[in-house]
Amino acid sequence: MPRSFPSKSPMKMAELLKILTLSLVSLLSLSDCRVTFDKADLLDHSDLQYSTTAPFSCPKGCSVYSPSRTTSIKVTDDKGIVYFTLDNLSSFGGTKGYTLSPGNYLLKNTDFYAAEFTFYVVQKDAVNFDVPVYTTGGKVGVSNQRYVTFLTDMPGFRIKDINGDLSNDAVQVYTTGAQGLGTAHCKPVFTSRSADNAARSTLNILGPIATIDFGSSKSMHYATFVGDYSTIYTDVGTSSIYVSPGYVGCGGTQLYANDYITKIQKQFKAQKSGGMCVQVYADYAISSVTSALSISVNKENLTLTDTGVLSKRYDGTNFDISLLWNKQGDRDSTQFAAQIDLLAKADCAAKG
Repeated sequence: MPRSFPSKSPMKMAELLKILTLSLVSLLSLSDCRVTFDKADLLDHSDLQYSTTAPFSCPKGCSVYSPSRTTSIKVTDDKGIVYFTLDNLSSFGGTKGYTLSPGNYLLKNTDFYAAEFTFYVVQKDAVNFDVPVYTTGGKVGVSNQRYVTFLTDMPGFRIKDINGDLSNDAVQVYTTGAQGLGTAHCKPVFTSRSADNAARSTLNILGPIATIDFGSSKSMHYATFVGDYSTIYTDVGTSSIYVSPGYVGCGGTQLYANDYITKIQKQFKAQKSGGMCVQVYADYAISSVTSALSISVNKENLTLTDTGVLSKRYDGTNFDISLLWNKQGDRDSTQFAAQIDLLAKADCAAKG
């Protein structure tokens, strides 16, 4: 006689079903990488990784933006009526986005896999609702605007040539939409030391969005937004920033999806015969020693782990500087933002 397998009792089957259900819910929650600011949301392909739809709501109406040229992701209402594809939106959205009436909506994936995309939703009653959002690269100029936001579906981008009527106002850059500014939780990844420092610095962002705060809304302001996020200039007078992949900067555990960048490494020299300083600032939350951020200035090694803030200054004429970080697996939740200023001696004295 063929051997029969023992039958499962109803209790054991119920327990198994419960475990499977909890596992599925856990998996879905991990896959949702939606990042939320004050009345604004940023969604990407990970929000459609385990589901064909991702809901979003516009209680009082909203503006939506996308740089993504994909026809397989569509915006529908909660009844399934298709409004447009993200490819359509990237073409006609402009810097003011496309306005949706009050209601409930869905992002719907019509392909087997979710294409790479970025989708930004700003509620009509959000702070800084009217800030222009640029979804294509190049030089931009804004008149009587204090803020400007850049949006991409690439792993990162570079901001450079920040200039205009900056007066004595410090320029700051945030890795959020404009709705993340003005709150106590979101911190800038860059603060300029002078107008010349802002113009000469190259700022590599390893995420889908960033907002420049020019310090005031007077006159004209300019900046250039390019897809290359590997070039860093390290001449005296410049600042450079180094952020962990997907860094948001608003506290907590929110991260943008970024599976492409697994290592950050930079080594360079700086010198000035008349004297200079190197100023290192870092804000970090690094749970594992193996994920430490290592910074070295003239062989003084700084190994950053745990949670903290670093501010350190070095004076001299010649410097060897290096920075290294390696991602440790898919679940590495490291967060850090470091700024390294290379300033002439007179500028160091002015800033203390």
